[in-house]
Amino acid sequence: MKMKVMTYNIQSCLDYVTRKRDTQARLAAFIKEQNPDVVVLNEVHDIGASKEFTAQAKDIADLLGWNHRFAQAIDIPNVGPYGNAILSPYPIENFTVTPVPLQPLKEGDNPGWREARCILRAEITKDGKTLAVYGSHFGLTPGEQEFVVSLAAGLLDNETLPHVFMGDFNMQPDNPTLVPLFERMQDTAAVFDAPKLSFVSDEPTVKIDYIFASRDVTVLNADIPAVVISDHRPYIAEIEF
Repeated sequence: MKMKVMTYNIQSCLDYVTRKRDTQARLAAFIKEQNPDVVVLNEVHDIGASKEFTAQAKDIADLLGWNHRFAQAIDIPNVGPYGNAILSPYPIENFTVTPVPLQPLKEGDNPGWREARCILRAEITKDGKTLAVYGSHFGLTPGEQEFVVSLAAGLLDNETLPHVFMGDFNMQPDNPTLVPLFERMQDTAAVFDAPKLSFVSDEPTVKIDYIFASRDVTVLNADIPAVVISDHRPYIAEIEF
């Protein structure tokens, strides 16, 4: 069974060029063009106290005619719920959210960069074959990163289905904190013809977005398209299992 998976940090639907918060239609059009089976979104707002934000995952899903689930990481005071989301044209089953609590400061950490995170999991079934999909947006400080990788490793060690784990991990591939993920899974970027970077979208200098696949999955191809909507580029992989 072949599936196309995508991860995209949508920067709260903020247009990277115009700085207007109105990219839902452009994001939906791009996703439709790529025709993935499942998409994980990072930096997603839901309806809350601020009138500036709509239910962004629902907005995009409704434009596509797809299913969606929102995974709240935090509730921003005077703003509203914020976190990740998963979209699919197929039913999103057995959806769970694992909280990633705020971690203590370590020496040298910037306290303004820390926030609670989460890891979502869902099952997507296509033509009788089921894929477990994990998605997350990792923190920026070393303490946060070490904790979430350890937590993710534990979840992955208990997974029995073919699976992918994707999102904005805020670390470059040579960061030793990512070693537990490389040990457990395969980085789909290994099939790139040449290195591809994901941030910032107009002139990327680093790769901090990932699609990892379990070792019982065959990676057919992968790409980071040169698209400027958010401050990140999207990341797409086609797999078979």
